[in-house]
Amino acid sequence: MTRLRKYRLLSESEKDREVRAHEVVEAGGWHQVFDGIGDLWLEVGTGKDTHLIDRANLNPDQFHVGIEQCRKKFESTLRKAEMHECGENLKLLHADAFDAVDPLFPDSSIDGAFILFPDPWPKARHARRRLLQSSFLTLIARKLQTGATLEIRTDDPDYAQQALAELALVSSLQSITGELEWLDHPIDLNNHVETLFEKRFLSKGMPIHHFYLRKTS
Repeated sequence: MTRLRKYRLLSESEKDREVRAHEVVEAGGWHQVFDGIGDLWLEVGTGKDTHLIDRANLNPDQFHVGIEQCRKKFESTLRKAEMHECGENLKLLHADAFDAVDPLFPDSSIDGAFILFPDPWPKARHARRRLLQSSFLTLIARKLQTGATLEIRTDDPDYAQQALAELALVSSLQSITGELEWLDHPIDLNNHVETLFEKRFLSKGMPIHHFYLRKTS
């Protein structure tokens, strides 16, 4: 017999945090959605993590948008935002980032972006789903303002090597880690917000690959 798992319905405040693509278009952009002016930060693939929630709480004067394709993980994050009493400076979008980023974010409109522990999709037939490929990274770079940062983290050494090769193809992103290809620690510990994955990996002594890049003119 198949056991059915029950999930509670979203509350009205949780529903209000969800924004749909057509609402962004109809409003005229993200600052109209947030009804204010401030730096705009994007996380691609939030999963069910609390990283963006924590960051939004630590930076109430900034606006944060998280995109997640999996509905189950998306709703989990909505609930966690409510549990953590997150303010109105966080909106979550249930969408495929490959489809949503280009039409919903004008060029040079994002002040910073995160791609944290993305699924490496190791099988060749799944390669098109990898976020860390030059085509998608070029798209993200185009959406970043000049001087804005892109932060990437992965625990997968093979994916780190692949990311390094793909980033080399994106001329508008420049590494800010000096001669090192990546760091094994945060570049700014005081402003670093750990993910749940990260805490788990670190507790097991697993290395983390931190990429920090800046959008050039």
